[in-house]
Amino acid sequence: MDSNQLKIFCMVTRLQSFSKAAKKLHMSQPAVSTHVKNLEEYYQGQLFDRTPQGVTLTKAGEVFHTYALRLLEVQDEMEQQLETVFKHENNQIVIGASTTIGNVSLPCSIYLFKEQYPEVELCLNIANAEEVLNMVMAEEVDIGVVEGDTESSSLKSLHVTSDELVLIVPPQHPAEGVITVQDFLKHPLIMREAGSGTRKILATALARHGYSVNQLNVITEMKNTYAIKSAVEAGLGGSVMPLLAVRKEAYTGTLKVLRIIDMDMPLIFNIVYPNNRPLTTKTKLFINFLTDPEENCLC
Repeated sequence: MDSNQLKIFCMVTRLQSFSKAAKKLHMSQPAVSTHVKNLEEYYQGQLFDRTPQGVTLTKAGEVFHTYALRLLEVQDEMEQQLETVFKHENNQIVIGASTTIGNVSLPCSIYLFKEQYPEVELCLNIANAEEVLNMVMAEEVDIGVVEGDTESSSLKSLHVTSDELVLIVPPQHPAEGVITVQDFLKHPLIMREAGSGTRKILATALARHGYSVNQLNVITEMKNTYAIKSAVEAGLGGSVMPLLAVRKEAYTGTLKVLRIIDMDMPLIFNIVYPNNRPLTTKTKLFINFLTDPEENCLC
């Protein structure tokens, strides 16, 4: 028994005729009769009384008809609910983003994308780069946007934008423009936590000069970009951050940007997602929106 047989049975019941039901259903009369006969054979009893004037339900047929209507109603309700869920899922994009780009650029990008595609629901989860990559691998987010290399053969990586790490200090700091590596090592620093892309890139740059993060004068660690900038503005120390995160403060003069001599720290931001997972149409649209150089959608 399937839902099609139930629909045929209910149509015959309503019209009290195999021929009229067949016409209504765009089927042949023998096909309708065969479906009803199969039901009767399955339940080992007669569901219709056949007469020259048409058909009427037997006592068993009345019971069957009551449940058939309920089953079809439940199926219709299920299909409507599934359609709602699938429509919602197909229009939802869950994004994981590392702290800098998640707090600074992506909110504006999401706003611009929503102007073009108002029906799409975008959810933004902000964490450090390592945590975002874990979310991507666990399929807790549709895509991740992180700085640095992903170093995973199971992830697809697409370039979004390039930036650099700089040292930020209070505006009254005596240095202008640059600072030596030796002075940087002695400078009081507010560091990002382990697992952040910024810390990883800084560690790599230090290693090229034969140093490690452990040799830095770290006075505290903070996870929040805004908290770090506030602490630097208050004169508690300096911090290494993507230039993208401090453009406004550098422009207004509330923070000073310094580059470390002979220690370039370029970084790239990538969109990442699993190789083996298909993307929804709306997710592909968002990826194209972020990566299209002509769109210039990163604020």
